[in-house]
Amino acid sequence: MGINVLTGLLDEKIIKIISLFMKDPNKKLYLSEIARLSNVNTATTFRILNKLVKERLVYATVIGKVRIYQLSRGERVDSLTKLLKKEEDNDALDEFCDKVEILNGIRIVLLDSKTNNNAKVIVVGEYAYRERIERICNDIFNQKKFQIKFVELTCRQYDGLKGLNTFNLDKKILFKRN
Repeated sequence: MGINVLTGLLDEKIIKIISLFMKDPNKKLYLSEIARLSNVNTATTFRILNKLVKERLVYATVIGKVRIYQLSRGERVDSLTKLLKKEEDNDALDEFCDKVEILNGIRIVLLDSKTNNNAKVIVVGEYAYRERIERICNDIFNQKKFQIKFVELTCRQYDGLKGLNTFNLDKKILFKRN
């Protein structure tokens, strides 16, 4: 459903390596560890790390014959972290909508609220899919550490709330079945 803007602009391998550092900014990693954990070959990882060091996003410490890499600190890194975090959050909600879309009885998914690591959504449909939606939410949490909480409404309940004009139920639509 969603398009990852950064993947379109940057090499996917660079994003994998930067994301690895972002997961644990204080962690110090060796070249071989970075290559293995990011699933990027060692020569390419070395080239990317040199580029990141040159851009001051990562710094290298030489101990004997070994280089240890760690995420740098500063405004540029903070900006990049925020950008990547937003992308991950949007990816989690996009993934949620992609998986919920398969459930034929679901008509609408609304975003109620969103904070750093979680979102609250309203799922509108004719059939009860609570267990399946909970599994989808658990899978996303286990993969992305992004928690999605939801409440189900029938189409009749949704239309009733909408008719009361108490809530603006159209401004945050994540998914709507045609």
